[in-house]
Amino acid sequence: MALFRSLRVRVVVWVSVALTVLFAITVAGLDVTFRRSTERAVRELLEVQVLGLIALADDENGTLTVRSDDADPQFQLAYSGLYGVLRDAEGRELWRSSSLLGADLPLGAPPAPGEQRFFTAAPPGLPPLAGLEMGIAWEFGEEHTAEYTFAVAASLEPYLERQAAFRRNLIYWFAGVTLTMVLVVSGLLQVMLLPLRRLERQVREIDSGTRVALSGKYPSEVEGLASSLNALIDTERRRLVRYRNTLDDLAHSLKTPLAVMRSLLSELSLGATGTASARGGVDAVGVDALNREVDRMEQRVSHQLRRARASGSTGLGVDPVAVAPVLEDLCGALDKAYRDKRVTCELDVASGALFQGDPGDLTEVLGNLLDNAYKYCKSRVQVTAASRGGRLEITVEDDGRGIAPEEVERLLERGTRADESVPGHGIGLAVVRDIVGLYGGTLEIGRSPLGGAAVHIALARATA
Repeated sequence: MALFRSLRVRVVVWVSVALTVLFAITVAGLDVTFRRSTERAVRELLEVQVLGLIALADDENGTLTVRSDDADPQFQLAYSGLYGVLRDAEGRELWRSSSLLGADLPLGAPPAPGEQRFFTAAPPGLPPLAGLEMGIAWEFGEEHTAEYTFAVAASLEPYLERQAAFRRNLIYWFAGVTLTMVLVVSGLLQVMLLPLRRLERQVREIDSGTRVALSGKYPSEVEGLASSLNALIDTERRRLVRYRNTLDDLAHSLKTPLAVMRSLLSELSLGATGTASARGGVDAVGVDALNREVDRMEQRVSHQLRRARASGSTGLGVDPVAVAPVLEDLCGALDKAYRDKRVTCELDVASGALFQGDPGDLTEVLGNLLDNAYKYCKSRVQVTAASRGGRLEITVEDDGRGIAPEEVERLLERGTRADESVPGHGIGLAVVRDIVGLYGGTLEIGRSPLGGAAVHIALARATA
């Protein structure tokens, strides 16, 4: 879910969820309030109609009836939505409105005098109804009293339609408000996150080498981060420079004692005879053994120094390095060093092939690979370089005897050489392997179509 890694998307999603829940609760609350208000209005209407019918009641020969002509006109119109019934204590209908037209109201047992009974029903042939039954005691003179029930029912269809329309309007309005607020929040976030986007862009520019430090004004919440990044970049540069200076000093301090030791051993070797005691206890065999140990010391010191000098640069403030000029310079230098072999070096470098890292690391890698190729080839070396998928890929091939698959791992070890008759310390490939590892790359050794070895490296911190 890479989309949800964006702060803007997360905020918009959670704001949308919060607004949806809030407005859903609000819509539900308003809908309940409107429904209850409608029920009260219907109840009040029914009470008024019942009281109106009671007012129109008339005594005819000891029997109660309703003057229909003076009643609400809707009682006279068939299926008008307003219906009325008058019953006696035994439940017999004494009067019914013409609006019923043969239909019956779902009335229960007659209520007691003074009692009101509110009901809802959906009887056959009629729409959903809300009704009210009211029991009264009618006095016929001083000695005779009878109980009657006035019932009025009204259709709920207009109220239900009004409630549905109200609910739809609520949903539409709140949906519109939610969408508007989400768009507003999204726009605000776009503006508010501009400093972070600028910070990200400048960090990328530093990583690509087009900028050396973060610049510009940032909000107080981000200013501390920008300052810390600038301090980190500056500290890293200073540390790298100090580290390399220390290594250079160490290299010079080790070279002199080793050179003195080798010189003394050479003198001992020239003056050595078959009698060790005559020469102070050191014979030719001992001198050779010491020479081998000094050689081993030089190999290890050289390997560790060259390995430590590989920075594995993070790319902070480092300009991209064009690969073609580096290869051309190295091949030119090696052509002079191996002029007796008359090596032909073919370069096939893709346009725009760049190395994102320390120039010294690239020179160290290509120098070791090309030196081995020149050293072990017959007469031909071929180099290809290109950037693919964010990785710089380089292949160095030669027409020598090649490297057997079982020898690959052994040759990557420090101090191992493919041909002991050729001068060298045997640390070139080991250094290449270490530097390639620092850049998160890969190193592969195989057979070249030219007949010799093919060394393929891929450096992850490359750009096209």
